[in-house]
Amino acid sequence: MKITTKSALAAIPLLMSSTFASAVLVDSELSLVIDVSGSVSGSEYNLMMDGYANAFRDSTVQNNILNGGTNGAIAVNAVFFASGAYTTSLDSYTLLNSAASINAFADILDNFTRPGSGGTVISSGMNKSLATLLADNGFESTNMIMDVSGDGTSSISSTQAARNAAQAAGVTVNGITIGSLGINTFYNDNVITSNGFSIHATDFTDFENGVKQKLRIETQNPNQVPEPASLALVVMGLAAIAGLRRRGGAR
Repeated sequence: MKITTKSALAAIPLLMSSTFASAVLVDSELSLVIDVSGSVSGSEYNLMMDGYANAFRDSTVQNNILNGGTNGAIAVNAVFFASGAYTTSLDSYTLLNSAASINAFADILDNFTRPGSGGTVISSGMNKSLATLLADNGFESTNMIMDVSGDGTSSISSTQAARNAAQAAGVTVNGITIGSLGINTFYNDNVITSNGFSIHATDFTDFENGVKQKLRIETQNPNQVPEPASLALVVMGLAAIAGLRRRGGAR
């Protein structure tokens, strides 16, 4: 079974863990958690998936993935949610270790059929994402990131419970919100972890710029990610992004 807190792996002799020995070491495991609830129209879904695809095609993101860390690779999946989490082919993690593999993953995102619609239960997507990060998914990293996007809110108690479970497992939860600034406030208070950050896009047209900047930050060497004040300066010039915030502490 995969170790819940991956920093504990350093204390376990390699030969004692056949799972670890067979896993591919990557610089980060990134789980995209994507809102496909009824408030997201068909055209907005297309803009959102185009935004993710073009973010992975971004030269800075690709350079970060291939040259920013020790292993020159990350593993990424995508979890879709509405009233509940969906099961799709993107639940499995994909190794991104070359420009070709990154572009191929971008093409998959660009053409991925929407799995459904419904209400908004953010915790359903977060809980499934956490399960995929902690499972024997074929990859190992000390840097696990859950990247939650959405245009709505849901139960405070269940969302906070999902966030707290992720934080307890050593997973960083970041967020990107679309639309009302009130949604960004909800994410800051209930979704992102104490070491996470959020970016706010004013609408789905602006989402691409926001998620591109977000992936540029998330794919940096974990030891080189700037402090909150620096993050604010990084995005200040992007008119498409209404705000970037970081939680001041655990809640």
